[in-house]
Amino acid sequence: MKPQGRYPFPGNIILMTRNWKPFPLLLAISCVATGLLAKASAAQPFTLEAVTDFIDELSAARQPVTANQIRSMMATLRECGVKRVSWAYYGDGHGGYFHSPRILKDGRTENIPARTYQQLGNPLKVAVQAAHAEGLELYAYYKPYETGLGVVAPEGSLEASNFGRLSHKGGRLTSMMDRFVLDNPHLRIKRRSDDLRSSDASTPVCTLRLIKKNDAPTRIRKENLQIWASRLNHRYQQLEIDFDLRESVELAERDIYDLKNTLVTRKGDPVRVLTLSGFQLEHPYILVTTNFTSGKSDFENTVMEMLVALDAEGRNIPGVFSDGWAIWDLQKSNFRQWGLFFDYGFGRHRRFLDSSNVRGNLGLIAFTRGRNKYLTGALCETEPEVRQYWLSCIEEMLDAGVDGIDLRVENHSTHTDYPEEYGFNQAVLEACKRRGAIDLETIAKVRGDAYTEFLRQARQRISTRGKRMRVNLHVDWFRSDRPLGRQLAFPANITFNWKQWVEEGLMDEAILRFLSIPFARLLADPVAHTMVESCRRAGIPITVNKYLSEPQQLHHQIATVQQDGRFSGFILYETASFLKWGPGSACRVTMEPVSTAKSALQGPSRE
Repeated sequence: MKPQGRYPFPGNIILMTRNWKPFPLLLAISCVATGLLAKASAAQPFTLEAVTDFIDELSAARQPVTANQIRSMMATLRECGVKRVSWAYYGDGHGGYFHSPRILKDGRTENIPARTYQQLGNPLKVAVQAAHAEGLELYAYYKPYETGLGVVAPEGSLEASNFGRLSHKGGRLTSMMDRFVLDNPHLRIKRRSDDLRSSDASTPVCTLRLIKKNDAPTRIRKENLQIWASRLNHRYQQLEIDFDLRESVELAERDIYDLKNTLVTRKGDPVRVLTLSGFQLEHPYILVTTNFTSGKSDFENTVMEMLVALDAEGRNIPGVFSDGWAIWDLQKSNFRQWGLFFDYGFGRHRRFLDSSNVRGNLGLIAFTRGRNKYLTGALCETEPEVRQYWLSCIEEMLDAGVDGIDLRVENHSTHTDYPEEYGFNQAVLEACKRRGAIDLETIAKVRGDAYTEFLRQARQRISTRGKRMRVNLHVDWFRSDRPLGRQLAFPANITFNWKQWVEEGLMDEAILRFLSIPFARLLADPVAHTMVESCRRAGIPITVNKYLSEPQQLHHQIATVQQDGRFSGFILYETASFLKWGPGSACRVTMEPVSTAKSALQGPSRE
């Protein structure tokens, strides 16, 4: 799945294929197939695979996608040498997720995803039939935690009033939501409830502290600062109020790191602070910006550390922030004309307060009180009803005729700037009480054990039907030195016992999945090495999953994985990056030049 922002994030490698000159896909695979892998071990079969996130195909479609188009896709993948396709599951067996329509310029609405699901009935079943007709295997690609994306429309927007479903800071969740979540929102992963005052939701803001990453001078003066506000996070208005401004240098209270784990400010270092006071702001949404339209910006910090709101007694008012950026619907983000997105998971990104705000989504810091009670759409694995629901989805996939099921923890439904505050559902707390302690360590173990139990039951059901189960081993996250830029994609306060999964034989195969680690360092990474060797000892084949972010390196990467001799395959992630439907139902490879060469990895095409 491809969010529309520009951050290194799962599914966020948006490939501009029309500009790709070096090493197109078919040429790369052909070279691999024509003898450049002579040193590869012949003892272990090697399979080229592809993941299809059908929602990405639908996001680019101008008409509902047909069964003929899916068949054409499978035929094209076969021509590329692909032998197995993993098809992302989004409630295919029970009508699909809810999708909000797009509002067109003339006021009409368009909902290609919903119309496609209605037309196909069960896209996964259609994909299975098409793949089998082309001689391919098809696995369902299941992300249990991905049941409601953080697509939020501002409270005052037309989208929120027409398509808004569940309340979330800034507005209403509108799209890519599982029907089970809409019926059972209380089963989502819940925030702790013991650290917020009930008065915080309406306490007037009497002081705003703007904090710079260091003590270097700033060009910002009182006449440059502007305070805007809104009641509904929609079409903010500038407040014509006077305020006092005090500039000071203070010592940082803690270490501050950005999304890349780079130290921004060290605890005890001097930082420059602009303190605005002399007002009482009761507006739900408050925004600070400047009147600069040019010149070199200097007031930089991470989004979460740039602003602090205080009450009349000088106490911090908890809240969530926006810098104007977004993962989805970035083109709409505009504090003057539309609204902003809060608490979307990239709060550690660095921003300049004094850059130009002409576009309406840069050069600002916005605040609203409180925290989200639940994550956007991720369900809590410790709730028995949730595990039963997940298992019912497994049954739907099996009923569709899949050859196997891939399971992945990483998702797009746990986005928040405060992941450490979530995982406190009543079912979790009650299980902790039975173990004699309510602390983060016990919470993580309770939740990890619940997820492992789900895997056990899923394994039993899949095996009983004679199908295969694969589990993604997340190199980025199943480790102690986790990159901060990946925390939005995984539930926090849970221990994923991947070694136990391997030892118990809870998978027929494993997938080595990574994003933050460069491919060149993957095989030397100690965590990846441990995963590979653990699987080898258990006799579990392991496949490498690779984002298509380096097309010019594709040949080398496939060759490296196969020549290594320890791996059973290579996954191209994902088809929307290199396939496109043309007129009618034709599907073509979009990497230049388009070639009709057959990959010897697949052998001659079967007409």
